Amino acid sequence: MNDPRLSELLTLAQQIWADRPPMDLPHVAVAACTVTGDIARISRDEIEGHGDRAALSRELGNLILSDVRWASDLGLEPGECVRQAEAAQRRYLESRL
Repeated sequence: MNDPRLSELLTLAQQIWADRPPMDLPHVAVAACTVTGDIARISRDEIEGHGDRAALSRELGNLILSDVRWASDLGLEPGECVRQAEAAQRRYLESRL
């Protein structure tokens, strides 16, 4: 997949996790913090001069793929989540100008 659409990512994630029940919000929050902690550890290593770009790529990909699945698990539409995030980020930037 060179440039997958959200629907393709969701299908892929659902195939990977097909034998598991959907996650609820507390479990999503713990899992998201775990991935974020992995990214923080990689960042710390990079600051110390021995970063692992392959690990960073893997964890950022994990975050993207997981976020799409988690949104769906929580009954949200991933595309709408992205549209809301885009609007929020634009408002944030405009407030800083």
